[in-house]
Amino acid sequence: MKERINKLARGIVELDKPVLKMSDTSFKGTVNIGELAKFEFIIYSENGILLKGLIYSDNPHVTVQKDAFGGIRSLIRCVVDTRKMKDGDKIEGQLYIVSNGGEVKLTYSFDVRSTYKSNEIISGLHTAEDFIRFCDEDPDFAVRVFDYSDFQDAEFMQDSKLFTIYQGLKSGHDRKIALEQFLSVLGSPKKDEDNSSDTETEDSSEETAETEAVPLLQEVYALELDDKPLIEKAAGICIREGATDKMAFDIYQRAIEMGSNITRLYEYYMFAMPKGWKGELPREVYLYFDYESTMEENMKLPLYYNILMNFDETDDVYQRYEKKIQSFAIDKLLRSDFDERLSVIYDRMILSDMIDERIASVLPAILRSYKVTTDDKRMSYVVIKYRELNREEMYALKGGSAYVPVFFDNSELLFQDDYGNRYTDVSHKLTRIMHKEELEKKCFEILPEHAMLKLLRAKNVASEGITNIGQLRLIEEIASDMDISRPYLSSLEHAALLYHEKYTKDSDKNIDDSDIEFLRNIDVTSHSSEDVDIILRTYIKLNLFKDAYKLLRETGSTGIKRTYLEKLGRFLISDEKTAHTKDVMLLARKIFKMGTSDKDIISYLLREYNGLSGDMLAILRQGIKTDADVQDMTERLLAQMLFCWAEEGLDDVYHIYREQPVTQNVLIRAYITKRSIDYFILGQSISEDIFKDIYGIIRDEKIKDRVPMIYLLTMSKYMSENKKLNAEEKLVLQDVVDILIQKKLVFAYTRTLSDVIRIPDWIMDKYYIEYHGDKTVRPTLQMRILPDEQDFEEEEISRVYQNIYVRPVTLFTREKAEYQIFDETKGEDVAASGTIKADNSIRHKGDTFDVLNEMSDLLGQDNDRELREVMLRYVKNESVIDELFTRELIETKDKEQ
Repeated sequence: MKERINKLARGIVELDKPVLKMSDTSFKGTVNIGELAKFEFIIYSENGILLKGLIYSDNPHVTVQKDAFGGIRSLIRCVVDTRKMKDGDKIEGQLYIVSNGGEVKLTYSFDVRSTYKSNEIISGLHTAEDFIRFCDEDPDFAVRVFDYSDFQDAEFMQDSKLFTIYQGLKSGHDRKIALEQFLSVLGSPKKDEDNSSDTETEDSSEETAETEAVPLLQEVYALELDDKPLIEKAAGICIREGATDKMAFDIYQRAIEMGSNITRLYEYYMFAMPKGWKGELPREVYLYFDYESTMEENMKLPLYYNILMNFDETDDVYQRYEKKIQSFAIDKLLRSDFDERLSVIYDRMILSDMIDERIASVLPAILRSYKVTTDDKRMSYVVIKYRELNREEMYALKGGSAYVPVFFDNSELLFQDDYGNRYTDVSHKLTRIMHKEELEKKCFEILPEHAMLKLLRAKNVASEGITNIGQLRLIEEIASDMDISRPYLSSLEHAALLYHEKYTKDSDKNIDDSDIEFLRNIDVTSHSSEDVDIILRTYIKLNLFKDAYKLLRETGSTGIKRTYLEKLGRFLISDEKTAHTKDVMLLARKIFKMGTSDKDIISYLLREYNGLSGDMLAILRQGIKTDADVQDMTERLLAQMLFCWAEEGLDDVYHIYREQPVTQNVLIRAYITKRSIDYFILGQSISEDIFKDIYGIIRDEKIKDRVPMIYLLTMSKYMSENKKLNAEEKLVLQDVVDILIQKKLVFAYTRTLSDVIRIPDWIMDKYYIEYHGDKTVRPTLQMRILPDEQDFEEEEISRVYQNIYVRPVTLFTREKAEYQIFDETKGEDVAASGTIKADNSIRHKGDTFDVLNEMSDLLGQDNDRELREVMLRYVKNESVIDELFTRELIETKDKEQ
C-alpha cells in the first residue's frame, strides 16, 4: 500500500491494475463439532501484475492464517473453529479482500454437525413416527441405533416422558426387548393419559386386603367336643410341631377360650394368626401381652394392627396399648418400614404434634406410598423412574405386591424379571395407601430441607413461574444439590432465566454470588438460543461483562437489543485485555450495523476497524455526526481507497481529510495525482478544487520541470477548456506548454491554446487525431483526405503519453480528414471514428503556410492572374528563407573555425 501511495505522490502514473481472480467465490459445507476445520482457495492475478492485499473475516469462528498476501498467485488458508459449538449451529459470514486489484467478497456458510456416525440418522428422527418407521424398515439396525449414546438427543426424545422411559429401559439386560417395550410406548400415546387399561389406580387409606370375614373351621371331631384336655393335647402337639396354619390358629384360640395355661400358647396363637386378621381376639390375649414385659418383635405388628381394627380411643384395651403402639409406630417409621398393616398403625398413631426432624425425614415417603400389585408371575421387581431425577428405585415384588413411594403423578413404573429385562406393558394395580396432606405440610414445616418435598415445591414454583428471590433460590438449590435429570434440569434453569428476564434489574442488589454461580454453571448447549440470549442479557444487566463476553465468544449469540450490546461494548473497548481483539471489533461493528450512535463505540471503530472501504466510510460519516475524532480513520481510509482503486466516496473522504488539523502531504499529492489521471487520461470530470491545487503547485515551483508531468498536462488541458485567464495564469500556462512542447507532448487541445499563449507554427500547421486506448496494444488508424482520396489507407499513429496515441494531419482549405480507429482490445468493430476539417486558423498573415493555403484555395477557381501573384509571393518567401538559412550556416562554420 505504501509503495503505491508514494508513487502516486511523486506523480508516477500507473494505469496497469492487477486483474484479481479467485479459485472459489464461496464456500458451503458441513463441519464437525469440536474441531478446527480448514478450507483454502487461491487468489491470482489474471494479467500477471503483482497482487498485494489484506483479508478480513467478519465471523470470529473463521480466521485467516495469514491476513496479508502478495504475489502473482497466493494460497489462502482459513480455519473454522467449531469448539464450544453444538449440533445444528451455523457459521455464516464473508471474507473481505482489500487489494491493489480492488475489493471483493467471498461468502461462506457451514453447518455444524456431530462427529458421531449415528448423527446422520439421529438428526433425521424428528417425530416418534419417524423412529417407528425407521424400525419397521431395518429392525436389526434399529436396535443398534437405540443403543447409541446420542439417541437421546433425537428431536422427539426431548419429551421428558420418553426420555425417562428410555433411560429406564436401557438399564435392562436385553436391548431387543427394551426396544420393543419402547415402541409399545410410542404406539400408545394415550396410555399415560387414561392410566392404561392395564393399570388400575385407587386412592384408599383404609384396609384393602381381601380376608375372610368368618373363618371356615374344618370339621374336626376333637374341636366339636367340649373336651378341654383333648383340646389342650391338640394344642400342645401343634406347639411342639411349630404349627402356624389356620387349623392350628383355631385350636390355639379354643384352648385360650377354655382357660388353658399351656406354655407359649399365646405366643403361638399370635404366630398362627392369619395376616390382616380383623376379628377380635379373646380378651385374655390382650391382657396377657399387656402384662408381658417382653414381646417378640414379629408379634407386635399383627397384635397392634388387630387392636386398632377393633377398639377406639375410649376402650380400655386401646388405652392399655396406646403408648406401646405409638412407640412401635415411631420405631418402624424411622426404619422406613411399610405395608398395609403399618399404614393403619401410622394413620392412627402418628399425629401432627409428634413430628420432629427425625420423623419428618422419613414420613413423606410413607405418606406417598402406593401398593403395586401384578398377577404377572415373571416379574420380580418394580422400578420407579422420576422424570425429574437421574436415579431410579427398585422394590422387590413379594407375592406379586410391593410398596413404592411415588412422589410425583408423572412418575414412570417399569417391571423387571429375574433376567434383568424390563417392561412397560405389565398389567398391574396401583393403590394409594395413605393420604394425609396435613402431615406432609407439617413435615415440610419441620424439615424444609427434605429433598423430595423440596423438589415437589420447586416443581410447583417452576410450573407457575418464579416471582420472588426466595423461589429463585429454591430452584437454584434443587438444580445444584440434587441429581436432576437433563431434561428437567433444563426446565428448572429455563424457569430461573425467565425470572431474571422479568425481574432482575440493572446492577440488582438482590442477586448474590450463588445466583451468579448458578448462571455460570448452566450448560448452554442444552438450551435454546432464546435462553442463551437471556443469560447474556442478565450478565450485562449485572455488569458481568467478562462472563457475557465469554458466552458471546462461545455461542456467537447477538439476538439481543442494541442497548445491552452497547453497554457490553463500552466495557470491552475500555478493557486493555479485550479492546484490541478481533471478537470485540466484530461486536462493535455489529452494534454499529444495528444503528448505534454511541460515541464511545463509534470512536473505537474509527480507531480499530479495517475492512471494505464502503463499511469504513459509513463509520466515518457516523463519526462526523457524533462529533468524534475522525483523524485516524480518514487517513487510513483515504490511503486504502487510493491503494485499491476505490471510487465511490473517494472525493468525500479526501475533503474530510483536508479539514483535519494534521494531514500528510504525501496523501494529498497521491489523491491529486489520482484525479489528474482520471481527468487527463481517462477523460473523467473532477472537482474544481483539484485544478486549484494543481495550479498552486505549478505556480509555486520555480523550476517547472520538477512538477510531475501529469500535473502539467492536466493544468494545460483544463486551461484550454477555460480560457478566461489572467496575466499570471497566462504566464504560468506559457511555461507549462513550453515544457510540454519541448518534450514533444502535443495533443489535439494544444493548438487551441493559441488564443491565449504563443504556440509554434509547426504545431499550428497541423491538425491532430487523438485516441485513448491501451498502451500495450497499438491501435490501427485508417484515414482518407477528402476530396482527393476516396479509399481509407492505413496510417501510422504514435503513442505520445501513456495510453494516448496522436496522429498529426496537414489539411488545406476545403480539405477534411475522415478516420477510423481499430483496437483489438475492443473487438473487431470500429473503436473510434471522426472527421477533421480545415478551420483556417491563421497565426500570421502572409507566412508560408498562409500562402500555400491561399494557393490551394485558388486552384479550383478561374482566376489565373491572382493565382500567379500568390505563386510569385511564395517563391519570394522561399528565396528569403533559403538566403537566411545559408547565411546562418556560413556564420556558424566561421565561428567554429
